[in-house]
Amino acid sequence: MRAVSVGSGRPRLLAAILAGGAASRYGGRPKGLLEIAPGLTIIENEIRQLRRAGLGEIVIVANDAQPYSELGLQVIPDLRSGCGPLAGIEAALSHSARRFEATLFLPCDLPGITAKEISRLCTAFANAQARIAVCTTGPCSVQPLCTVVQNGLLPEIAAALDRGERSPRRLWHHLGALQVSFADAAPFHNVNEPADLAAWLAGRENPGAGNSCGSQPNA
Repeated sequence: MRAVSVGSGRPRLLAAILAGGAASRYGGRPKGLLEIAPGLTIIENEIRQLRRAGLGEIVIVANDAQPYSELGLQVIPDLRSGCGPLAGIEAALSHSARRFEATLFLPCDLPGITAKEISRLCTAFANAQARIAVCTTGPCSVQPLCTVVQNGLLPEIAAALDRGERSPRRLWHHLGALQVSFADAAPFHNVNEPADLAAWLAGRENPGAGNSCGSQPNA
C-alpha cells in the first residue's frame, strides 16, 4: 500500500488502533470486538470512520493477532511487553516511520467516534504544525489515546519508556502537546467496563441519557 495524505496540505498519516489491553473486565474478550449493532463491532466501526476521514492505511496494535484475523489489517505487536499503551504507540511509530510523517491513534473502545472528530484532529495537527495533537473534552478531560504524533518523536518516546514512563497523558504534557478541544464528549465515550457499553447503547436510543465519557482510561 502507498502512503496517503489526508486532505490537501495534510501530512501523510498512518492510522493505528490500540488494542493491546487485557480487557479483564470482559473476561479477556477484546473490547474492540464487542458488537454495537448487529454484525458491527466497535473496531469495525472505527475502521469505517477512519476510512471516511481519508486514512487509507490502518494497522492494529495488539500482541495477539488472532482475534483480528478476519479484519484484513496488519497487526503490530509491542516492541516491549508489560509497558501499557505507550509501548503500543512506540511500536506503531517504529512501524510507520519510514513511509509516513505522523501516526493517528485511537483506542479500540470508542463506539461513538466518527470521521468528523478524526478529520478535525488531523486538520488541527496539520494547521498548527504540531509535534503532538491530543483531543480534550474539557479542561480536565484529556483523551490521551486520541492523538496524532509526529513519527520523529519516536526516540523521545522510547527514551521515556526506558526511564520508566508509562503514562501517555503525562508524556504528552511534558512534550507540549497541542490540545484540540471538543465540546461534545459523547464520541469519546469509552467502554472500559460492561456498564460503559450499556450506558452508550442507552444513550444512542435516548440521546442525553448516556453521553458521558465512560470510565476514564488509566493513561
